[in-house]
Amino acid sequence: MTTGGFPNSERLRKFLSLRVLLTSGLLCWLALTLLLSLQSVGSEGHVLMVLGTSWVAQISAGVALFAALRGEGGAERRPWRLFSGAVAARLLADIVWVASRAFGLGLADYFQVAAHAVSYTLLFGVLLWVVARIRQEEVTVATLDTLAVMLTSGLLILYFASFPFAELPTTMILAVLVRPVGDLGLLFLSLAALMTVRRPSFVVICTVGFILLSVADGFYLWTRARGLYELGYAEAFWSGGVLLLSFAAVSWRGEPVGRSAHVGTFGVGLFWFGPFSPLLQYGFLLLWAALYGPAPAYLLLGGVALAALLSMRNYAAAYAGDVMAKRQEALALQAEQGRILRGLHDTVKQDIHGASMLIEAAVTAQKRRDPEAVREILLKALEASREAGRDLSRPLDELRAATEHDTRNPKAFFRERLRQLSSFYGTETHEDLEAPFEELGKEELLVAQQIFVEVAWNAAKHSGAANFWLSTRREEDVFVLRMRNDGRGYEPEDATGGLGLGLMRARAEGVGAALGVTSAPGEGTAVEIRFGAR
Repeated sequence: MTTGGFPNSERLRKFLSLRVLLTSGLLCWLALTLLLSLQSVGSEGHVLMVLGTSWVAQISAGVALFAALRGEGGAERRPWRLFSGAVAARLLADIVWVASRAFGLGLADYFQVAAHAVSYTLLFGVLLWVVARIRQEEVTVATLDTLAVMLTSGLLILYFASFPFAELPTTMILAVLVRPVGDLGLLFLSLAALMTVRRPSFVVICTVGFILLSVADGFYLWTRARGLYELGYAEAFWSGGVLLLSFAAVSWRGEPVGRSAHVGTFGVGLFWFGPFSPLLQYGFLLLWAALYGPAPAYLLLGGVALAALLSMRNYAAAYAGDVMAKRQEALALQAEQGRILRGLHDTVKQDIHGASMLIEAAVTAQKRRDPEAVREILLKALEASREAGRDLSRPLDELRAATEHDTRNPKAFFRERLRQLSSFYGTETHEDLEAPFEELGKEELLVAQQIFVEVAWNAAKHSGAANFWLSTRREEDVFVLRMRNDGRGYEPEDATGGLGLGLMRARAEGVGAALGVTSAPGEGTAVEIRFGAR
């Protein structure tokens, strides 16, 4: 039970007790790791410190996972439980790893391979799900980026590790190649989720955990390659990394993972020019092979695979950019529709209210037996209802332009609007459409329709124009749309926001067009849009 959205005292006490216990385990692991650095390699104290750091971390991780899985969990329990299961499998693999080295357990190697296979499969699945929730359409890009990073990292290990992989047992290949490559891939995915604005807190802990695992892998490879391997820092850091992953499971508890911002320029630059850059890693390998020896066949095959991955990645990135652009366009359209509908609601409501009051006044005059007053009031009510119809037409025109219903037959759209101006306001309209509207792009045509609706209704309702001219011309590579009226005009320096000039200019600039307005008192107003003039 909760009160006011806060946990009750019993749940709070358990939460604080768990936090104290986990913090104590982490501090104990740190202290033992520090003591490990003070011991001589191969000494009895060194082995005891290795076992101590490993078992303290593993026991604390086990307690954390047990507490996490016993909790109620949030709305996204299934991926959270899969994450917890992946960490548990990795924890069991590390327990068996240390036990097999300390006590010589023969069958432990096969169990370790199976546990790692389960752990990596689940971890990659859950982290890809997290990236999909945070960044949605970019998950394919993140997947291909991760594969590219893992490919070049594996090539680096193969080239410099100097291990006879063909002669190594399966478990050794797992430790020497698969595990480092997998941990680096998971670290890259966690960094991809980390470089967002509203990142989940557990991702931060995951990232630190994967850093520890990658450091342990590097230390293990370095000592193995030089024949200096002993139980030591690799085991301590592996256990510490799993400990932090278990803390991430406790921190997450299945709370919803919300959408966040996309990776910024820093993150993109870090991918292409940072330590994880597949191009820089592969370029370094080619340079090294050119300077110090022939390039092995697997290095060339890896280059072909990398080129294929990056090609697919660039295609996926372009597709994701197109999807994002369409989503932004849909959001902008939704906002525009909301603005138009709000204006429609306010205007029509006011006009109908005015007409209803006039009708009530006519009823009152009828009761007084005043037919002249009734006639006069009804005429005003009729004019008010006509005004409501005219006011209704403008936002509907804007709505039709915003929703692109008329982009397939643009000339009909403009001619229908001209007809309405003539019908509603008695404005004489003139058209000279020398250049076809089909020459405009989709976005350009939409802007032309929106600005035309704004200009035409302003001319008819506010300027008192008797005539309205619409023309199109082609001037070399520029499509020119001109709208002119003979209304009262205005002084440009006296223009206010009510004329909508700022919005019209912003719309034109959004498609690379230039908008010009000329006006003077008593001389009407002319608006010109030049598409392709910038």
